[in-house]
Amino acid sequence: MRRAGALFIVVVLLAMAAPAAAEVTQAQLNEARAKVNEKSAELEDELAVLDAVLAEQAAYEARIARIQEDMADREREIALSALAVKEQARAMYISAGATAFQTVVSPEGITQLGTRTAYLDSVVDVDADAVNQLTFLQIDYGQLQVQLGELRAEQEQLAAEVAAVTEVLMADLNVANEEYQALYGQWQREEAERQRRRAAELARQRAAAAAAAAAAGNYASSAFVDPSGRTCPVAGANTFRDSWGEPRSYRGGVHHGTDLVAAAGTPLVAIEAGIITQASWHWAGGNGLYLRGNSGDIYYYAHMLRYQPGISAGVRVGVGQYVGYVGSTGVSSLNHLHLGYQPGGGPMVNPYQLMVKLCR
Repeated sequence: MRRAGALFIVVVLLAMAAPAAAEVTQAQLNEARAKVNEKSAELEDELAVLDAVLAEQAAYEARIARIQEDMADREREIALSALAVKEQARAMYISAGATAFQTVVSPEGITQLGTRTAYLDSVVDVDADAVNQLTFLQIDYGQLQVQLGELRAEQEQLAAEVAAVTEVLMADLNVANEEYQALYGQWQREEAERQRRRAAELARQRAAAAAAAAAAGNYASSAFVDPSGRTCPVAGANTFRDSWGEPRSYRGGVHHGTDLVAAAGTPLVAIEAGIITQASWHWAGGNGLYLRGNSGDIYYYAHMLRYQPGISAGVRVGVGQYVGYVGSTGVSSLNHLHLGYQPGGGPMVNPYQLMVKLCR
């Protein structure tokens, strides 16, 4: 059913795609985007399944790590216990060996025999305890080995399940995205040309203003800008769910953002006009950037495949302008944009409802 739905989208998009010689209209683009957004909502449940399996897999990895630590502890305890057994045996030999007969037949040996026998009995008891402890540790170690083997087998099954779910999810997104990207790419080129012609006309009217615009080298896309002056940061098929506050094992914290899953290489655009304040690598976020919008809101893009040429700190961008491409750099299990949101430059807040408004 999922593949059938994705193929249906392709047929619809093909029917809507304008001939190469014709310009793409805003109505065509809006209709194509509506179909892609509908697919995004459909895939949210599949994404929830994938996230649940990934969380279960992380839990298995943690359990395996704990068992491996317990096994290492048992190995040390077994080595120490075996050494204790050897020392006990050596002490017994020294205490009850060659001197035992002399002790019994000596003048004072008769009176000390009872004490001596009690001492040897205690040595035997201590030795038995050491042997029992060693036996217990060896049995426990064997049980841990069995548990480890079972956990690893279950982990392999989960890994196969993750691969299968991811394959279906990304296949659906790819099918929905290919024709949309062709249509959207054509519209972007045409929009750039329209902007160029408008800039040229403005240059003829006001030369000074045109020179300033040319120096900026940016344009504000009017494709899907809402009344607040913002657009969806992923310019293509994507899906997402509300994962705010969910645990993230790699840093022992919680998720502070929304993950928009999309095919690798899907364009990322400026969510609103503003300035790139930082574009750099982070061990967890991979290729990322911070965009401070003209509104004062700050947006964080993470796990980007690469940046759009010319994007760096200090560059001013227009809403809808390409800034990079979807990837899985840093600590990431699949291709997606992690979006963080700081209204007014304050603390991070959940961007899920904003993404629903802009991307669906």
